[in-house]
Amino acid sequence: MKWWLFALSAGLAVAGFGVELSFDGVDRQINERKPGWLSKAEALRPTLYRETLKPVGTVKVVEDAQSFQRLKIGETGNDTATADFILDFGRHLTGYFRFKLKAGSNPLDFPLRLRFVFGETLAEVVGNPDEKPTGLSRAWFQDEVVNIDFIPGEVALPRRYAFRYVRCVVPEFNRAKQKFSFDGFSAEAVTSANPINLAEGRFGNEEERRLDTIALNTLRDCMQTMFEDGPKRDRRLWLGDLRLQALANYETYRNFNLVKRCLYLLAGLSDQDNMVRTDCYDQPSPHRGDCAILDYTALYASTLLEYLEASGDRATAEDLWPIALKQLQITLRDVDENGLFKKSPMWCFIDWDSKLDRQAPEQGVLLYGLKRTIELADKLGRRDQVAAVEPLVQKMVTAARESLWDAERKLFVSGPDRQVSMASQIWMVLSGAVTGQDAKDCLLNAAKVPDVRKPFTPYLRNYWIEALDVAGLRDTARKELLEYWGGMAKRGADTFWEGFVPEDDFFSPYGNHLINSYCHAWSCAPCYFLRRWAAPAR
Repeated sequence: MKWWLFALSAGLAVAGFGVELSFDGVDRQINERKPGWLSKAEALRPTLYRETLKPVGTVKVVEDAQSFQRLKIGETGNDTATADFILDFGRHLTGYFRFKLKAGSNPLDFPLRLRFVFGETLAEVVGNPDEKPTGLSRAWFQDEVVNIDFIPGEVALPRRYAFRYVRCVVPEFNRAKQKFSFDGFSAEAVTSANPINLAEGRFGNEEERRLDTIALNTLRDCMQTMFEDGPKRDRRLWLGDLRLQALANYETYRNFNLVKRCLYLLAGLSDQDNMVRTDCYDQPSPHRGDCAILDYTALYASTLLEYLEASGDRATAEDLWPIALKQLQITLRDVDENGLFKKSPMWCFIDWDSKLDRQAPEQGVLLYGLKRTIELADKLGRRDQVAAVEPLVQKMVTAARESLWDAERKLFVSGPDRQVSMASQIWMVLSGAVTGQDAKDCLLNAAKVPDVRKPFTPYLRNYWIEALDVAGLRDTARKELLEYWGGMAKRGADTFWEGFVPEDDFFSPYGNHLINSYCHAWSCAPCYFLRRWAAPAR
């Protein structure tokens, strides 16, 4: 154990700093409060708002080289008396599907078998999910076989789906066509986003308004009994996604209790070492996932701080302060005595890029987390508890400038091969390791490097926009936001996606684009930035 980390964990005076860090009793406080935190989370379980939707018609899908994933809607109509048809509900929804059947001219003398395929995109309902292997479960593909013994009647499928399109296949159509017909389809869309609370936005043009609407749809369909990352997949709460969802929520639906619930869930489900695990589930009862992401854990204090600033709920921030303080200690474990991040046994995510060197980005995320924890301590009048951390902040800034800054090129590099990535510049700017003209330079210079590692996901792209804004490059930030999220809109998105590489419509971190989530919470950035930029100065 590093000497200064031992001092932190023991609550002793830190050698060379001469100040006391009062960590004594933090673990005890956390362990005493955990059951209460989960009880508070359960008491905050929201009411779901329900809306019945009907399909707008049926569609035929045709190949088109110029369209997203080379598919587009061809003919439209209302023909459901065929062996294979596709319903279009006209918008993305998270919810439940039902249909009615009526008897035909002859009695049904065998069980009616139907196959349904639910899709957020056209490719999902016409593609073959088994053509390409994926490291994720086949069960994430939204297809079902339903056997019906008696007609007439109404059938409600029990599972919840995320979809716009529903394909219905009748395998034995020729035998069954005189024995039944469909008598209507409907879906019950569910969300905890109350449309009455939606704040009105102000936009400079119709393009901005369109992106805001798509982002709102994305956020709405991910707001369930907790903030889900994607209602199709993985249908769980991730801490990294939560921060971005919460920020967007403060500018839009203002459901403070849903953010509060998520903060309590993550705290109450922290592990035996009191580390906030970075994902959790809500059904059948709250339980934590099996992932521990270092850069997500570092964002817990920031998410709590932003909740406090947006809601004014000091009592919750006070209640959760011990777990936020504990994460500070945990995220320092992988920083060496010189203040430089080296390597962690935890998952370092940053972005879905297997070739990304993560040393510099993680240095920035951890530094950002430390600073935000100190800010939270300030707000709560607990600066004395983190005073010994402040010299470590400067040590990490110095280490970044001495070891990772390329003075000649005016940008940050990462790892033994001195890789240049946008991720490195993003987190160094957001952490304040570089400011002023140097901050502008590193962002703009890195973007010009021919082999720079660019973001693969809207998650990191969100932070790219934020870093440009923080560096005083708002015009560039706005242009890049409109270009990137506008690229999804031009490809027909009615909710924003988990992954988007403009040069590759079939990009998937899992090897199969059909399993991608096409309504994904970390992609709701436009409704946050566009509204915040249009708002009066705060």
